[in-house]
Parts: sequence; structure tokens; C-alpha cells
Amino acid sequence: MPNYQSPPTNRSGNERTPNLTEDNLEIDEDDASAREAAVIFEENGGFYYDNAVEISKIKLQVTDLPKYVHSLYLNDLEEEFQKIPYGLVKAYGVSQTKLNMHKNRYRGIYPYDDTRVLVRGGETDYINASFIDGFKRRNAYIATLGPMAKQLGDFGQFWRMVWQQKVEKIVMVTNLVEGKKTKCEQYWPDHYQRNMYGDIKVVCKDEQLYKDFIWRHFTLFKNSEKRSLHHLQFTSWPDKDIPDDVTAFIEFRHRVNALASTFDGPIVVHCSSGVGRTGTFIALDILTKEGEAEGAIDIPGCVINMRQNRPNMIQTLSQYKYIHQALVHTLTPDCVFIRREHFIQYMDKSSKQEIQEQFERLQSDHEKKSDKELLATKKNRLLAKKYRKHTDMPGDSNRPHLNLLMKTDESDYINSIYIDSFKTKNRFLVAKTPLPDTVYDFIALTLQENCSCIVSMEANLEMHKGIGLYFPGDNQKMKAGIISVQTYTAQSARHFVKRMLRFKQEGTPKKDVTIPHFQYLDWDTKNNVPKSTECFLAFIKEVEAVSKSSNLGGPILLHCLNGAGKSCLFYVVSILLEQLDRDDVVSVVNAVKKIRARRPLAIPNKEQFYFCYECVLHSANETDKAVYYSICRDIQRK
Repeated sequence: MPNYQSPPTNRSGNERTPNLTEDNLEIDEDDASAREAAVIFEENGGFYYDNAVEISKIKLQVTDLPKYVHSLYLNDLEEEFQKIPYGLVKAYGVSQTKLNMHKNRYRGIYPYDDTRVLVRGGETDYINASFIDGFKRRNAYIATLGPMAKQLGDFGQFWRMVWQQKVEKIVMVTNLVEGKKTKCEQYWPDHYQRNMYGDIKVVCKDEQLYKDFIWRHFTLFKNSEKRSLHHLQFTSWPDKDIPDDVTAFIEFRHRVNALASTFDGPIVVHCSSGVGRTGTFIALDILTKEGEAEGAIDIPGCVINMRQNRPNMIQTLSQYKYIHQALVHTLTPDCVFIRREHFIQYMDKSSKQEIQEQFERLQSDHEKKSDKELLATKKNRLLAKKYRKHTDMPGDSNRPHLNLLMKTDESDYINSIYIDSFKTKNRFLVAKTPLPDTVYDFIALTLQENCSCIVSMEANLEMHKGIGLYFPGDNQKMKAGIISVQTYTAQSARHFVKRMLRFKQEGTPKKDVTIPHFQYLDWDTKNNVPKSTECFLAFIKEVEAVSKSSNLGGPILLHCLNGAGKSCLFYVVSILLEQLDRDDVVSVVNAVKKIRARRPLAIPNKEQFYFCYECVLHSANETDKAVYYSICRDIQRK
């Protein structure tokens, strides 16, 4: 095995001490994996240093990117990634002095002397942070370790860096704890609280939780000067993996860039080590800007440049693959965000055919599932009695696991998945309409998850073959195992029926709950879309209002025959309305891609896709919501 030699450290002999060696530092698991791959590559005759020219290819045209990534074999991408210079390739002596060594956390992850960030005003100007060049801009970012008290004490030095560099945005790409390991410590005050960090007072003025990130607004005070700072923490990056779709990360980047700044200082980006996820975010930002400005990008060249600023930026092959997939999406014109005030103009300029062509392009874009999820999907397909032909088959990562009243030898599988709303994790459960053999499972799921309401997107359940009816007729009762179900009709309209289902569970513990049940009736069966845009929107609002008023607190349970076709239309329109209401921007393509990452058969035809646009258009064109809902309710009563 080769002996890795670090570049000169410029340390004097009296600064060396056995108590401050790399043995005192942690090993970053991602970096250890990357280092192992590097060793194997070198043993097989590969080389790392002085090969930047070899792999810096002619820029790839953005128009060719989808075809290039789609046709790219994993082995080709792996070879390209392995050739990018790895490890410490420049002098990093300042990080190794006796005074500074304790400020490092991970072995081999040290800032280079010529790109490190200097922090004035302490016993040392050293912090494990590096300037990273952006697209046609020097020092656009600061990549740094996730702050920990062991390295930074009271975090005063971190906040001095933020102040001195006139930082107005901090991007945090990690949770505080993942698995059983602390990735970062809370270096900011709680909501509505204030803390002193050295000579800088930080006040948390606001905190808003979204399904994929948390946005915090800080006010910083030093002497008589006051500044504003945005802190955005991406919370949906799974431990030792990559996100299961790219849209959430892309939309997170969009939100970061949408925030205005006054001083135009660098953006601080950190994860735990400040190289892996940090490098992924920065590369996405650089390459998106490059592609938008020049119509061409150089992905390996970008990674080479980042690694000249800080070692090992983008650590793993999976992160490198993720960047390719994300760029295909973010550089596609179909995926742009449209502001509410521009949506009517957008629809006026775009023909129905042009929008439906977006759908055709979307059909060739498929999210890549992990090997673990593919294996789980294959295993679940063996449960023949539990799924209907031509239905989506989830793996294990995003589905509920049945445990209520299940026997020890029974499978915990049910064809249902959790889906997030715009702001809330697991806001929906999307399931397939039960089979005769899965009625008990469906009812058990409803009670186990404390579902706030049930929504059937099938108009005439009793007329379909092979359906397992899970509720009886009006004012009647049925039993499924030790659970009885009784039905009361609360509201009947041309477009939907609202019932109240009372579930009583015998045994210990007993359970007696009443759950609202909606059934949507008004379908254009030829095109598989609702007949009325206005009343479908009113139906969604009605369901949302009932769910939010429920004391059960669980998700909305949506179902249709294949667990995708009609149910996911409800979800997509719902999330578009929520995003439009909260942010005044939407992307129909993004919303569809998000759901397809978990339900590939969602929005199955161009008619449903166009219907989503029509729903947004109607909402964007709304001027008097009170009048609108009053009209729809009058229509429903007729």
C-alpha cells in the first residue's frame, strides 16, 4: 500500500508534540471511504497529482447534459471521479502548529495556508475554514467544520469570522445529531433568545420549520453596529447516504439565493467536516450559475478547482453522481420557478401543447433508487396477496411498518408511503385501495397512524372488481377482526360525499375514534381528471381544513386503485397551492418530480399534468377568496 506523504508543514521542531498528533482527531467516515477508494486506484496504477489537465475536458453543453448523464455508465463516472486529485496537495502548516492543532476535528481535513480564513482578535487567527472560489468570483464561499465546543469553546471565534467577513447567509447541510453521532453543536441561540459569543451578541428573531429545512433569522450586534443574518439548515440529507430526490436540495439552493444581501460577503457553508455535503452544495451553486450564464459546464473541473481551495471537496462517488443528477434537473428550463404575478402571463404565452411537451420530457427523467431500496422493492413484490397488478411497489425507506395488532409471524408490509407537504413531514399517507385480503391492514394503518381523515379518490368503489370495502353503508356496521366500523353520512354533494367513520377496537387497549371520510365523485373518466378545476380546489381546501381541525393529529390518508394515479393528483395540487400561498412561486415540474421519487406512477398522463397548471392558474388569478369558496359551496349543494 502506498505511503501517503503530506506536503511540507513548515513547523519548527519545538512545536511538535506527541499529544497533538492526528491520533487525537476523529476519522470522517465519508473521507475514510474516499481514501480507501483512492488507495485501490493508486495500487492499480492510477495517479492523482499533476493530472488536472488530463481530466479537465471540453465543457459539456447544457443541452447535451440529460442525454450524457442518462447514458453515462457508473464505471465511467467512477473512473472520472477517481482521477480527480485527492488528499492534501498544498501546504497546510498553520493548521499543524501546537497552538492550532486542537482546532481541527478530522484527520486530513485541514485548510491550506494560502486559502484559509484568518480571524483577527484571538490568541490565534486560525480556524478550520477555507475560502472557496465561485463562478467568476473569488472567495464566494467559506467552507468550514461544523462548529463544536471542543474546537471553538464558546463559538466566539466562529461568530467573529462571520462578522469580519460580512457574512449574511449561513448554509448548514447537516442535522445536529445523525444516528448516534454528533455532527455539529448548536452554536446559535434558541428562538426568541439571545446569547453572547465573545464580543458579538446574536438574537434569534424568527425560526420557521419546513419539511426539508429550517430557516432562522438572526440579528447580530457588535458595539453599536447591527446586522441581519439568515441561517438555513437543510435537514433532509440522510446519514451516510444521499437524498432520495434532487428537487428538495435544488429548491433549498434557490431559497438561499433568493435572500437579498447588503454587503455581498461570502456565504458560509458547513456540514460536519466541511468538505462532503458542503462541497456538494457549493458545486451545485457554481455549476448552475455557470450553466445558466454560458450554456456549458465542466463538472470535474469544478471539483478540481474546489479541491485546490480545500482538500477532498465532494468526498464520495455517490455525492458526485448526485451532482450530475441535480444539474440535469436545475438546468432544465422546464424546472424554473414561476412567480404568482407572472403565472397568468406564462400561461398566456405557453400553449397547451408546449406544456404537455414538458410532460413528455419529464417521462424520460427517472430518479435513481439506492441498491438497498431496490432490494426491498424486489422483496416486497413477493407478497402477491398484498398488491394489485400495475401498481407502484414501495421499498422500505418511506413506508409505514404495520405493528398495530399484528401477529409476530405476519409481514409489516402495506402498500402505502409517507409524503411530505411543503412545510410538514409525513403530512400525507398515499395508499392503494385495499384488496379483500388487505382490508384489516388498511384499517389497522388508519388507527396506527392516527389519520386525521381518509380520502377516497375513486368515485364508485363498489363497482370495481377485487376491491376490499373497509366501511359499510349508511348507519350500518361491519367488523374486520377485532375492529368494528360504523358509517354516518354527514354531507352529500354532486362532487363529493363526506362520511363519518367510527372505529371501535376491542381488547386491550381499547380504541374508539371517529374519522372523517371523503370520497371524490366528479371525474372525467376518459382523461382521468376532475371535471371542475374550481370545485377540485374547493374540495382540497375542505379536506385540509377538516384535517387541521382534527384532534388526532395524524396524516391525511389518500387512496386510489393503484395508489398513485388519482391520489397523487390531490397531493401535487395541494403542495402547489401551499407553496403559492407561502412563497408566491411554484414549479409544477418540481412538484411532480418530488412525488415521482416515491410514487413513479404519479401524474400518469399529460391531461393530469396540464390540470395541475390550470389549478395554479385559477389560484393565481383569485382576487376574492371568500367569494370564490362561497360560490363553490353553493355549487356543491345543488
